Amino acid sequence: RIAFAFLEDILGLWRERYAATEQSAIAFSMNEAFSPILKARSTFYNSNPSADTITRVQSQIDNVKEVMIDNIDRVLERGEKIELLVNKTDQLNQQAFKFEKTSRSLKNSMYYRRLRNIIIGIVILVVVAVAVSAVICGIKFDQC
Repeated sequence: RIAFAFLEDILGLWRERYAATEQSAIAFSMNEAFSPILKARSTFYNSNPSADTITRVQSQIDNVKEVMIDNIDRVLERGEKIELLVNKTDQLNQQAFKFEKTSRSLKNSMYYRRLRNIIIGIVILVVVAVAVSAVICGIKFDQC
């Protein structure tokens, strides 16, 4: 592949420069003028991997593969993070439910404790009122 690409390149360069004079030229008369070009192109095709289009395309395909593998790894990593978030959300939801249940129970307990304290307070007031009126009016309430 590289050899044929080299030959096609040299042929194109030759025709650009010497197409008009190649039929009437003396043998080896253009060696000095074309030899540096030939040497430069030969060095290019021997050392430069981009000279071969198949190698260049293969290298581009390899680069695309690497990018795709990186993207897939990122997507999988993101999926794991999303799974962790879902688990944490479920735990938070369960804790919120437990908190709601506990707070409702505490509210009811505080309500009944307050109600009990009010009833005890009323009973004490009634007992004190009866005791005060008994002292003022007598035990049988005959002096009122």
